[in-house]
Amino acid sequence: MVGTPIEPEAWLAHEDTVRRADRIARLEWLASILPAAEYLAFPGGLMSKFLFEEMRYCFAYGQFLATIIVGLAYTERTLAAKFFAAGRDDLERAGIAKLLREARGCGILSSDEAAELDRIRRTRNPATHFRRPFADDSIEVRSLDEDERPHELLERDARAVVRAAMKALRKDAR
Repeated sequence: MVGTPIEPEAWLAHEDTVRRADRIARLEWLASILPAAEYLAFPGGLMSKFLFEEMRYCFAYGQFLATIIVGLAYTERTLAAKFFAAGRDDLERAGIAKLLREARGCGILSSDEAAELDRIRRTRNPATHFRRPFADDSIEVRSLDEDERPHELLERDARAVVRAAMKALRKDAR
């Protein structure tokens, strides 16, 4: 029954039973795209590392909307840090849309990478900024337009964010 409290241990046992195989598959996918390196550098400092780790954790546990939000925060922070390190303090507080344009313009991101991240940014916005019900950019309308379930759309977007984050991390790996 909806609204009936579930004991924490029963809830966790249920989640472990019905979602474990999915989590393992996602963890295997994450491991397959993690850059092979002696060490990984996080240009945005400790907070970037935390964002990266939380993005991976959220993805492994199927929290795709959180993956998208945290993954884009990681990307934004990393791009801003790279620009700052290169002497571009004018972008210190720039939003991700501007950072993506600048990164594409100076070759940090390819046109395809920037376009994919911008597409995901536009799919994130209806979740982080209020929209009227069934707005053109809502998950409901996307689901109808793309003939896919909302959860599947979010998983696809989350995978794209994770791939982009791994690609950025690979560029800084040693």
